[in-house]
Amino acid sequence: MARFIELDSTALTKEWAERARAGLAAGALLAHPTTSVYGLGAGDPEFDRVVSRLKGRASGIPILRLVSDSARLRRVFPTVVWPEVASVLAEAFWPGPLTLVLDDESASGLAVRAESHPATRAILSRWDGTLGSTSLNPSGAPPACTLDEARATLGAMPDPGRPLLFVAAGDLAGPPPSTLLSLRGGELRLLREGAVERSALERVLGRKLD
Repeated sequence: MARFIELDSTALTKEWAERARAGLAAGALLAHPTTSVYGLGAGDPEFDRVVSRLKGRASGIPILRLVSDSARLRRVFPTVVWPEVASVLAEAFWPGPLTLVLDDESASGLAVRAESHPATRAILSRWDGTLGSTSLNPSGAPPACTLDEARATLGAMPDPGRPLLFVAAGDLAGPPPSTLLSLRGGELRLLREGAVERSALERVLGRKLD
């Protein structure tokens, strides 16, 4: 049974957020809330393989990164391509449930979102980096949306072999997930319509999406 340390993000002080930041700096994994479901990740992308192992999914599948804002993204990932349309979309929808897939020096690109859940934003504001985020669930199972589901999922995972912190934020809203929009190769492709509707994207972009 995996051991994890639970941090109560509903506490009046922000001591829990500082503990989460310090944990990320020390290489801990972090289970965290998003606007829809609980996620799991780490500050260092090198630990993405550990997260994939805990979920029982292929290690080659990229894990998206959560950021506080676009300036942080470009500082941490200097090779990422940030076109003008990305600035337009970020201005309209960030922080919020819009994930952008951007060109970088990798074969798969970089998926990134400015998370709007206040607890995770409190951590990101203190953390001088990005945070990995994939849904908290065994591969193929529904993601954890409630506090009890998150605790049960973490408790059933294999031993992570490193500290695992859980930012508890009560029950979450559940689906739909974030909308996934690719900007790679100078083209706009809607990969998944989620919480941000196609019509809202088209209104901001002033054009139809394929």
